[in-house]
Amino acid sequence: MARLLSVSGSSLGSGFVRLVTLGSLSALSALSALSACKNQTPPAAEATATEPVSPAAPPAPAVASAPAAAALTPAAADPTAPSAAAAASNYSEAPFDVVIQPKGTYTSGQAGVVEVVVTAKPPFHANDKYPYKFKLNEAPGLKLANLVVDKDAVKVEKMRATLSVALTPESVGKHTVSGKLFFSVCNVDQCLVEKRDLALDFDAK
Repeated sequence: MARLLSVSGSSLGSGFVRLVTLGSLSALSALSALSACKNQTPPAAEATATEPVSPAAPPAPAVASAPAAAALTPAAADPTAPSAAAAASNYSEAPFDVVIQPKGTYTSGQAGVVEVVVTAKPPFHANDKYPYKFKLNEAPGLKLANLVVDKDAVKVEKMRATLSVALTPESVGKHTVSGKLFFSVCNVDQCLVEKRDLALDFDAK
């Protein structure tokens, strides 16, 4: 019995030693791992603030398309456009003749008269129902009795109408009387209502 116990005790002692040894190794491993964890540099904290956003670049200025740019550009004057008709001292057309003409001579400071005559050509005749009128332009050195010559200074006959324009040259030399004439001639089928720009140069002594 003593021998068995001895062996058993020896076996038990050997097993115990083994257990102690394994336990010690496990404890040492755990301690080493813990020590290693303590010595490692902790990971850097992740940034939580958002990165600043750079301001957006301003939009590029809009470039007008060719039609739009053309619309913004003032239209140039058309060199081929007809100019206003220049005034003349006489007109000769199929239905009528019109003339502005001197009557007598002119002296500075003295009243004078210029005549405007409308002559109808057959089959036309002067329209005695129309309010003939001559609207005058002001001119330097020339005094006009009226800026509008109307029915009070118009004589209408069958084939002609005569307007008398009263004026006074205020200086010696050349003068110009001008204006727009409104008149009418008729035939059996129609009446023509017309207007013409007239101008006459004359000399005053």
